[in-house]
Amino acid sequence: MMLKMSPQGCSVILVLLLTKSVFCSKLGLEIIPAKGEIFLGEGKDFLCKSSVEATIKWMISDDEEIEDEEGRYKQKDIDESVKSLYVTASRFEPDRVIQCHAESESGETSTAQIKLRIIQKPTFVKDVATRKEFTADSMVKLPCDVVGIPHPQVTWYRYGMAITPLPGHLSASADGTLTIEKIQLSDAGMYYCMAYIRERNEMAYKNVSVIVNAAPIVRFNYTNPNITSKSNTSFTCFVTGHPEPQITWKKGDEKVPLDGQKYVLSANGLELSITELDKSDAGEYTCHAVNSYGEHNTTLFLQVIDVPQGVGAGVVTGIILLVLLVTLLAVDLTCYRTRRRGFLMYLATHVLGQSAPRVKLEDTDLKKETMAKSHVVNISGIDA
Repeated sequence: MMLKMSPQGCSVILVLLLTKSVFCSKLGLEIIPAKGEIFLGEGKDFLCKSSVEATIKWMISDDEEIEDEEGRYKQKDIDESVKSLYVTASRFEPDRVIQCHAESESGETSTAQIKLRIIQKPTFVKDVATRKEFTADSMVKLPCDVVGIPHPQVTWYRYGMAITPLPGHLSASADGTLTIEKIQLSDAGMYYCMAYIRERNEMAYKNVSVIVNAAPIVRFNYTNPNITSKSNTSFTCFVTGHPEPQITWKKGDEKVPLDGQKYVLSANGLELSITELDKSDAGEYTCHAVNSYGEHNTTLFLQVIDVPQGVGAGVVTGIILLVLLVTLLAVDLTCYRTRRRGFLMYLATHVLGQSAPRVKLEDTDLKKETMAKSHVVNISGIDA
């Protein structure tokens, strides 16, 4: 048999069931966000959210309730199940635990907690100059004053590569200061300091341009050149120093007469060219360099050698051909006189039309002919 209930009765039962459901729900707490890191000088809002209506308190440890404090804590009730806590990290404080404590209307309690930690990005505490000047051979210290929580690792770089300590010249201290002992012109350039917090992958850079001032140093690749006359030559003066030195060339005690033809100077003043050398160009040439830190010069001695008056290649060739021709004619003349053969005989018979003379045999030859029977002698192709 089914029981019939009025609409009013159903409504009462539904309310009772909902009320029972509310009172039977378990109290749960959640702190949002769950990570309690706050950057120094900044603030962060935390929410304590209850699963049911409850009285919520923010606590430090188990027995100390947090009170509103200017520049540190500020609380606010959002609704019956949510309460916020705004924490300002105005100064550094050690890590600490804060709790959210909730008590429901039924007397049930629950606690959640997070660890507050104040952190700081790598920050340069001093305005590191982006350009520093030093004098050569002095000791140089390049500080990298940086702070961070936790303290950053400091590394110095040059030309994109980490600087390797060099005993007696380059070293880095624990506070990040780079020391250069007896700095030289070769140490000039762009340096940068990198501060790095590995656990958060945070980094900061600071560039420093290092200028090294030094007196000039002058040198030649060779100091006693020997050049032949009528030729051209040039001398390069290699100069180091900063600020950029001014260059002057001298021949003996006088300045080189730079006329743009005989004596020509390069645009940077480091190369001197001399054309059509003669004996008057021989002597001492001095390259002198000066800047605000000092001066220096180097001298070379030019020797001009006369070109030997030798026989030219054409003359030598002519002499060789002449000797060869005379030799051939002598051989041919000998053949003509003794054997009636050769080129001269050919000219006499075929060009001049002369008859070929008979060969006059010596007595010994006649005797040989008689004994060996007579025979015909052919000279230059003519029977005799």
